[in-house]
Amino acid sequence: MKTAGTQKRQRFLMMLTGAFAIFFTGFPHVWSIYQPYVTEGTGWTQSQGAMCFYLALSAFVFGNILGGRMQNHFGPRKVLFLGGGLLSAGILMSAFSLVSSPLPMYLTYGVMQGLGQGMMYTVILAAAQQWFPDRTGFASGIVVTANGLCGLFMAPFSRQLLEKEGPKVTLLTVGIFMVAAWILSSLFFASPEENRETAKTGMGEAQSRCRQYTSGEMLRTKQFYFLLATMLFGLISYFMISPISQSYQLELGIPAAAAVSSVMIGSVVNALTRLVLPSLADKVGRIVCIKGVLVIAAAAMILLCFSDSYGATVAVILIYGCYGGIMGSFPSLTSSVFGIRHAGENYGFVMLGIVIATFGTPVLTRMINVGENGMRYVFAAGAVFAAAAFVFIEMLRITLNKSDRSDDYGIGNNEKAASAGKK
Repeated sequence: MKTAGTQKRQRFLMMLTGAFAIFFTGFPHVWSIYQPYVTEGTGWTQSQGAMCFYLALSAFVFGNILGGRMQNHFGPRKVLFLGGGLLSAGILMSAFSLVSSPLPMYLTYGVMQGLGQGMMYTVILAAAQQWFPDRTGFASGIVVTANGLCGLFMAPFSRQLLEKEGPKVTLLTVGIFMVAAWILSSLFFASPEENRETAKTGMGEAQSRCRQYTSGEMLRTKQFYFLLATMLFGLISYFMISPISQSYQLELGIPAAAAVSSVMIGSVVNALTRLVLPSLADKVGRIVCIKGVLVIAAAAMILLCFSDSYGATVAVILIYGCYGGIMGSFPSLTSSVFGIRHAGENYGFVMLGIVIATFGTPVLTRMINVGENGMRYVFAAGAVFAAAAFVFIEMLRITLNKSDRSDDYGIGNNEKAASAGKK
């Protein structure tokens, strides 16, 4: 009983402090609030300022891959400590990188912050799923919800501090919070792999029921590329509408209050779907839930094509929710297909779809957005890409079912085994 009670306390403290640390991995998504203040003070162009966001997001993905690989050799606790230190140092140093050349900011805010965030993210996400081997959706949902909540809380906080004190003081203040999150997560981090009793029970049993793919093995499967394509095409609709969600509504004559509210409500829906959908998927199946998200995304983009009023506002909120659904569901889906032992590194490779979508969508939008109805063509293309993602997730389901004819959930051997284990 004492062992069980100790494990529960370890798990609770790890999830609590881990969620606090993961909260700050969403910080790059509020860069749009910082950018006007930074460019005004440094003289950078808008494109130079925007590169800080793209570098941070890209480095985050590669940080997941790097952290997952290092975790296999040095252990999760050391990787968490190194990643948190790199993240904290990157933000604190970025406060002193506001100079005429953007290169120092690219290194500190972009590369250092992104890599550090990715390393922390992969370790905490993997540990959370390992603590709940039969409820990986619930565990990963909590983690990615914390990431999604960053924009909701940090945006108004940052805006007020930027107006009063400017970007240097604001970045230093955020950096101090990140140091606190780094220390707390390092102190209370607990991995089931470090606990022999847990390894013999929950996580050990889950791993024994299904094959645990290394990243090299995963990259040689068709299932990986179906997952990658689903994430890539499923996220394009969000990246199409997110940068222009307010301005497009204003162009349609929708009141500014409604346009701003749609983004705020969309952020809340984004966070809720990150938590609710993965937990629901533990019961009804992950592929089923992701298919539903993609259908809604396609419908929302079609609504944007034909709506000239508040229908566009509804569509924006739906797209934000679909983004949260995809980001919340894919960690546990990846673990269901390829196992949880190497979950962090494996998911890092799947997240390459985010990098491709992030850099490719603006180029695609500029190519399609021509003529009087250019944006409607863009939204129509977004619906097509959502449909393409649906096709790829269905192809994933078919290939998994071939290896398990009795699969009731459309996921494959790993999740089938986990579901059977719960019974």
